[in-house]
Amino acid sequence: MSSHTKNTTVYAAPVMRKLSESLAELPPSLRKVAEYILRHPLKAATLTIEDMAQATETSPAAVNRLAKALDLGGYSGMKAELVATLQQMVSPVDKLRNELALRPAGDFGLHEQIQSASSNLATTASNNQAETFEAFVGCLLEARKVYVLGFGNSVYLAGLAASTLIPFCKDTCAISMEGGNENAAYRLAAITEQDVLLAIALPRYSQDTLQLSRFAHERKATVLAITDSPASPLAPLARHVLYAPADHPVLTSSNIAVLALIEGLVAAVMARNKEAVRLATELTESVMSYLHVPGNRVERK
Repeated sequence: MSSHTKNTTVYAAPVMRKLSESLAELPPSLRKVAEYILRHPLKAATLTIEDMAQATETSPAAVNRLAKALDLGGYSGMKAELVATLQQMVSPVDKLRNELALRPAGDFGLHEQIQSASSNLATTASNNQAETFEAFVGCLLEARKVYVLGFGNSVYLAGLAASTLIPFCKDTCAISMEGGNENAAYRLAAITEQDVLLAIALPRYSQDTLQLSRFAHERKATVLAITDSPASPLAPLARHVLYAPADHPVLTSSNIAVLALIEGLVAAVMARNKEAVRLATELTESVMSYLHVPGNRVERK
């Protein structure tokens, strides 16, 4: 991958970096505007100051104060930065949402789903730097133990990530499956600085995921996060973050991008694990008796 490609992610743009870095220190009204821009960078570049205020339930004055706080002079300066950075990008999900709004019957079919999924996957590629992905993989391989966490709409994704990493990492467990948040806390109690917590959180974010991630961070464990944007409350708790846009014209959030990142991480871990071929072979052989193999005839009594 060329250095040019590596440096053209949306969140690497100067205006987006300023927003991300200043987020925690902003007063509530300005933070609402900043979070909106981080979650919807393409749409934000097209809004007037009044539209931005309405979308964020703040005021034009708050929007303008944010721009001044970022040393951009005012809203016109901030918008110019957003447009200059993002003018080559288009959001098919926003287009699709507008199209659906014009359909009286509210039709949504397979074609629309593929459009939405393709958009999120393309945005995932542009929002993440190769160095961050490599850092993720290195942390997973070097960890004494990998804990995987996700509640709410992320719980099954966390289970999938854990089950597919288990054969190729030293010790991996999903802590947010059976028993709810109390048992998850018990399982995480022994985490140390030698361990990794892989946390997954999409809107609407689970408070339990945030609290347990904060606990792991305080114990000096390496927190790795998969979340939707720098505006996510999970992002500041993590050493490394991979962004999985969760936008969908109908659903609260889409899981497609998270699934792609999980598959990519597992594949990368396998590729770097010298024992992966032997482990994969042993795993296949151990379940062979439970699998249908074409050509084998089943004896009927």
